[in-house]
Amino acid sequence: MRITRLRLRDFQRHEDLDLEFAPGLTVVRGPNEAGKTTVQRAIEMALFRRVTSAGADVEATRRWGADGGSPSVEMDFEHEGIAGHLEKIFAGAKGQAQLRYGGEEVTDPAEVDRRLAELTGLPSEKFYRSTASVHHYELDDLDRDETALRDRLQASMSGADRGTTAARKKLEDAQRRFTTEGPKNPGILKQDRDHVAALEAQVAQGEAGLASLERDRSNLSVARDAHGAAEDRLAAARDGLDRSEQAVHLLERQLDAQGRYARYKRASELRDEMIQKEATHPSRIALPVLRATVDRLRNQEATIGRLRQELSDQPDLSSYDVGQLPTPAWRRWAMAGLGLVVLGILIALIGVTTSLGNTGVLIGAVLAVVGVGVNLWALRLQRRSSDVKRQNELREAEIARRLRGRTDIEQQLKDTEAARDAGLASIEQPDTDTAQRLLEAEAAHVAGIQALQAEYRGVLGDEQPSDDVSRLRDRAAAEAEQAKHALSGMGDIGADPHASRDRYRAALGTAQAERERTLQALAQAQAAVDQNGTDADEVAAASEGLATARERLAWDERRHRIIGTALGALDAAEQATMKKAARFLEGRMAVDVARITGGRYRRVQVDESELGMRVWSPERGDWVDVAGLSQGTIDSFYLAARLGLVRQVTQDRRPPLIFDDPFLTFDRARAQQALELLREMAADHQVIYLTTADRYDAVADRVIELPGPTAVDAGEAAPA
Repeated sequence: MRITRLRLRDFQRHEDLDLEFAPGLTVVRGPNEAGKTTVQRAIEMALFRRVTSAGADVEATRRWGADGGSPSVEMDFEHEGIAGHLEKIFAGAKGQAQLRYGGEEVTDPAEVDRRLAELTGLPSEKFYRSTASVHHYELDDLDRDETALRDRLQASMSGADRGTTAARKKLEDAQRRFTTEGPKNPGILKQDRDHVAALEAQVAQGEAGLASLERDRSNLSVARDAHGAAEDRLAAARDGLDRSEQAVHLLERQLDAQGRYARYKRASELRDEMIQKEATHPSRIALPVLRATVDRLRNQEATIGRLRQELSDQPDLSSYDVGQLPTPAWRRWAMAGLGLVVLGILIALIGVTTSLGNTGVLIGAVLAVVGVGVNLWALRLQRRSSDVKRQNELREAEIARRLRGRTDIEQQLKDTEAARDAGLASIEQPDTDTAQRLLEAEAAHVAGIQALQAEYRGVLGDEQPSDDVSRLRDRAAAEAEQAKHALSGMGDIGADPHASRDRYRAALGTAQAERERTLQALAQAQAAVDQNGTDADEVAAASEGLATARERLAWDERRHRIIGTALGALDAAEQATMKKAARFLEGRMAVDVARITGGRYRRVQVDESELGMRVWSPERGDWVDVAGLSQGTIDSFYLAARLGLVRQVTQDRRPPLIFDDPFLTFDRARAQQALELLREMAADHQVIYLTTADRYDAVADRVIELPGPTAVDAGEAAPA
């Protein structure tokens, strides 16, 4: 590829620069700051820099003092007899590129750069600058950096953008990062292994905790089951005790109902009997009235008999005895009978309220009846006492009667008989004896009613039922029957409520004690579970983290092995490349060095491992290191190496060679010889030589002279 024309617009100091280059050697000459290096930079950017690039170096290409336009480069070129045209405008995201070659026009920046790489045989600007574009400041690199030439040779042989030194350094740094074992700055593998070991310990501890937690939970489940069974037994005992209490209550209700039934039944019978007796009185006249009437009748009969006797006898007053008759003692008998009645009533009441039952009631009734009989006897004695009293009164009145006349007696007899008849008529009785018998019958009847009433009161006691005793009796019978059926429905508990209650009370105590034991065991099991702080999610996360850490360790170990393999492969490739480069450079450099040095140095050795160069010294008769020679000689060897690199790398491609005055350290003769070498290379490569001197004009196919800057600072100098 040969550049025929170059045009720069708004590129650093060049507003509009148009240059035409010879196909062979073109010398571009000018003073300092004439823009020679700018021309070299423009060619490099035109061939390899993308128009959309942004950065300080691209921004620095803008024309000095320009207000607007973006820097642009136009280039006409020829390759294998075909003309082409390239135009690039460097404007960042708005940058434009155009390539016309072989009847095609390409405007895509990436495709333009790819096509240019094919035409030049070089992949990038950096590669171009390390081989075919030589700057004057690069000539010192070999002296300052022993790896510079080796890296450039390696880059040339491998086709990469940089040599193996940087790659090796990165791989070695990466390997150190993996293999460092220091405690303060451990490597990746040590970190991974320590992390795996920590996670393994954490997982082992977590799994042991989970196993312990599982045992604690199993114990807790057993304790819960035991506690639940104890609760069930306690509930069953409580239920049985409740049912037993209900059965006892039902039994008490049954017995109470049966007792009430017996009392109400007897009360009902007594009531019916009293009703019957009340309806069958011997006399329709009340007993007190009848008794008073009979008493008067007896008195009247006695008076009548006495009066009749007086009328019949009319005894002599001198022979009449008026002595007092003895009065019968009826009061003691009356008190005794009353006491028996009261005692009988009390015994009957006691029988009702105690276990004597009907026996007590019967004894009480007998005593009450005996008491009533004694009272009747006392009543008869009272009557006899009254008769005696009357007789005594009559006796006392005998004197008076005897003193009265017969007429008075007859009149008194008549009045008494009239009163007697009136009394008999009032009680509807024919005579006094009949009336007496009626009184006795009525008294016995009333005494029987009173005895029934006393028993009735004894049966009921202080109870004053508001309902009919028959209904109360039937209700008590129904209640007793209901309780009986309820008890029969309760099975064994109903058969013996008290024994069942005692049995369930004992079972309840046992169940409560067992519940307390199981509750304590449950609390202990729960405490064991609560105290076990193992979190299954954390253990699972730790297990997952362990798996991930192991994968990471395996991955890092694999990377470490790969890095080691890469270093080994790099060593092998570098050795092969170095060997190839060393042999190639030995063959090419020997000719070029002999040409540049005027035959002084003809034999060159290149070390295969370090690419160090040695030359045969005729004065010493031995091989010497190039680094020990003069700077100019070193530059000659470097130039020869670069020319060798160009031939080795480009092969069948011919990129233009640009030299920015690399022969500054050469003397005139050696510089002329070096330029003659470039002249010979111009047969295959276009050579553009940038310089400030005119000593190369004679060998140039074309000389382009650039004017120097003319602007000066008209301002005042700053004070010292």
